[in-house]
Amino acid sequence: MRATLRIAVALILFAVVSSPAPAAQKLDLQFRPAPSDAQTLKVTSVLIMSYAAGPQQQEVANTRTITLAFEPGETTRDGAVQVRLRFVAIQEKSGMPGAPAPKEYDSTKAQDSDDPLGGYYSAFIGASLPAEVSARGEIVEMATDELFLAVAENTMKREDEMMRQRLGQRAEQAIERTNQRFGSREGRKQALRKQVEAFPLLNRDRLQALVGSLILRFPDEPVQVGESWDKPIAVDGATSFEMQGTYTLKLTESGRCAIALSGQRSMQDDPIISQTGPTQTSMRLAGTYKAMIDIDPKTGLLLGKQAQMKFTGETQMANQSSQGQPASMQITMEGTNTTVVEVVTPAAPSSGTR
Repeated sequence: MRATLRIAVALILFAVVSSPAPAAQKLDLQFRPAPSDAQTLKVTSVLIMSYAAGPQQQEVANTRTITLAFEPGETTRDGAVQVRLRFVAIQEKSGMPGAPAPKEYDSTKAQDSDDPLGGYYSAFIGASLPAEVSARGEIVEMATDELFLAVAENTMKREDEMMRQRLGQRAEQAIERTNQRFGSREGRKQALRKQVEAFPLLNRDRLQALVGSLILRFPDEPVQVGESWDKPIAVDGATSFEMQGTYTLKLTESGRCAIALSGQRSMQDDPIISQTGPTQTSMRLAGTYKAMIDIDPKTGLLLGKQAQMKFTGETQMANQSSQGQPASMQITMEGTNTTVVEVVTPAAPSSGTR
């Protein structure tokens, strides 16, 4: 009897030892929010940057909080998601480290009517940025023209209201004369749209970086912890651009995924081209970018990011309305960017401004 028991125990132990270890779980990471995932995202970015252009060097300490109503729509046949990001509030504090009086703006508080930053930002409140994002986190389309037109309309209404407050009964005639200076009220709105688009704080490149910072580029196939994939990285520093990088899944647990990002540019890479009004800037940068991010694996949205970057290079600025030679200077850009996303549910109610 004892011999039989020993044989049975030995067979069980052999079966346990020789059984194959369970395969590591692979995750199919995707951008897949449903309409029921509508929520308010309070996105706070802290940028500490040392930036030098030619002989001029400046230290930048900027904290910006943009509160967005995130409104996902239905998923299309090819897996893309229609989303709408509606601006609810903007707060910004900027200056140099140690400076006694940093410049501040808060859209939730009364502002000085002569503050150009306040006037610019306040026009974004209530306006929406429609976008289409693929399941792999690629921005298929971003309707910035629709946003800029809504901001121009808000700006125009603000200007009209200021004239009414200042001129009383004569305001309507002044408003009409202002419209006619641009040919019509629609011409005035289109001229304001161009001004809004040219302003560097939330221009097309910055909006692309804002959306790109919230949405990760996911792998084409399921991955497990330790595996990597190559996709573009959205960099938001003293300037915004994309670069090729490597993503590595580091940790998965309930409610979050940790992913490491790393990328390197050389001076031989394609230049970064940006346009502000008639001025076109061509920038060549060489350097490195590293980040650790957390995402919500259910929706694919960013929860937090800590990034370090160090670049050197050359920039050329040319005014396309003149025949002068482009101005060239050496630049360096080094610093950190920390982003925290606070999720509030449900989404803030729509104001009706699209």
